[in-house]
Amino acid sequence: MQEQQALKTEIISSLDFLQTDSLRLLAEFTTFLQSKSGKFGTQKPIVRLGGLWAGTPEITAEDITDARHEMWGRFGEDEI
Repeated sequence: MQEQQALKTEIISSLDFLQTDSLRLLAEFTTFLQSKSGKFGTQKPIVRLGGLWAGTPEITAEDITDARHEMWGRFGEDEI
């Protein structure tokens, strides 16, 4: 138990010297270790989609309204 506490203290002390990217990587790694050990609880791991939507133009409320009108604007008019 004392060794575990010493390791925790050492890790916490080293956090001050890490850059932001390294801290993010460390956070992801600790999440991985928690899920691997089964001590993750009921919380699901975070899935980062990163650049999945990169380069996609912004979709506005007006765009959605226009698309709905285009799809459903004449719905039911051709029924007998």
